[in-house]
Amino acid sequence: MIHLIGRFFGFLRARPLSPTEQDEVACILSPPLRRLFYRQCFQDQRHAFDVARRVGDHPELWEAALLHDVGKSEVRLGAFGRSWATLWGATSLPVWGRWRTYLMHASRGADLLERHGAGCSTILFTRHHPGPPPRGFDPASWDVLAHADES
Repeated sequence: MIHLIGRFFGFLRARPLSPTEQDEVACILSPPLRRLFYRQCFQDQRHAFDVARRVGDHPELWEAALLHDVGKSEVRLGAFGRSWATLWGATSLPVWGRWRTYLMHASRGADLLERHGAGCSTILFTRHHPGPPPRGFDPASWDVLAHADES
């Protein structure tokens, strides 16, 4: 939960990707996946780019790092709306509307990625994070992605 507080302030301080950073994204993602990446708000693009940088010397994980939160693009909530949705979602109370859509970003994003030709690791990480690695996903690679996402 502590990393979510950092993410909140990171969202508020985020800046759009520079042209050089956009070129890096273009070198990693295919055109259909690049379109999904840029459907995200610039704050989510920044977070994803920073996760890819923290993944470092694991280029096989860069696609997953850049696209793991792409399901959030289907709902526009600001920092406070996201925070309230996350807190509400941690209760046993029913969730509806945009908060429900936001909280379901992992499965929605994985479905989008599957339809647009993303790699298996990208789809699995998007669908199952945060949490333990699903069957068939290298635990060491999962740990690299999960740690990069929480930092």
